[in-house]
Amino acid sequence: MDGECQLHNDIKNRSERTGEELVLGQVDFINCLPINLPIESGEVKINANIINAVPSKLNELILNSEIDIAPVSSLTYLENKDKLMPIADLCIASNGPSDSVLLFSSFPIEELDGAKIALTYASATSNKLLQIIFKEFLKIHVDFEIIDVGAFRETPLQGNKYPAYLLIGDHALHEYSKMPRNVFIYDLGSLWKKYTGLPMVYGMWVVRKEAVRAGLDLSLFAEKIKQAKSIGLSTMFDKVVKKAQEKVLISRDFYSTYFQHLTYDLTDECKKGLEVFESHCVKKEKVTVS
Repeated sequence: MDGECQLHNDIKNRSERTGEELVLGQVDFINCLPINLPIESGEVKINANIINAVPSKLNELILNSEIDIAPVSSLTYLENKDKLMPIADLCIASNGPSDSVLLFSSFPIEELDGAKIALTYASATSNKLLQIIFKEFLKIHVDFEIIDVGAFRETPLQGNKYPAYLLIGDHALHEYSKMPRNVFIYDLGSLWKKYTGLPMVYGMWVVRKEAVRAGLDLSLFAEKIKQAKSIGLSTMFDKVVKKAQEKVLISRDFYSTYFQHLTYDLTDECKKGLEVFESHCVKKEKVTVS
């Protein structure tokens, strides 16, 4: 059964349950393993129906009230503060390199003026971040098109249709692991840090305000998710790395550094970075995507 069919069945099964059960969304990417794995293994017990999906799908599901708590794109949170609220001060951020929000290019980034760049269907925040980097920081005009890279038999660079393309999460890690050395690779977390001096917040754990008003015990689930993070980064870390290698085979040393580069705590510095990102997002002049 493919992922989309499984996701449909998970949601259908939820709708057929008697009574209301919490539905917890999880990003099906390696960067969320420190939180996901302790929950999925039963090390941290949460009474919830779990839905795994890419960030863009979780954004859609939570706004449609089909899930209650999930890590969503920070852009989705910023655009829907009337519907969503942060939970447990948890995020997915990097104070510098993210290692899995990557622009792959046939040319140096400064030479992409006038190019059409392929964006990923899997993310809202990373797409917006790349637009900001080109428009606000590099002052380079480019056009964008959202594509499903998985639908290509070869990479967009090999097909010569796009001189550069953006990938996130496991897709970026997989591409990085096999990419020939003559490709320029730019980490958007590093570029954001270079131009703002702040961390970049890619996603946030949020809860639907309607679910809270309906009586959801927010403190209980917040504590469970924080507990999962703590265990995933300590006593279960070896299992987290092993699971990551099963998904995308890269060295243990790489993954040790990878998880060190990520932060899951919405610190004051992360909040400042999020505010700066929001200020760029709300500027009147929009960037168009074809």
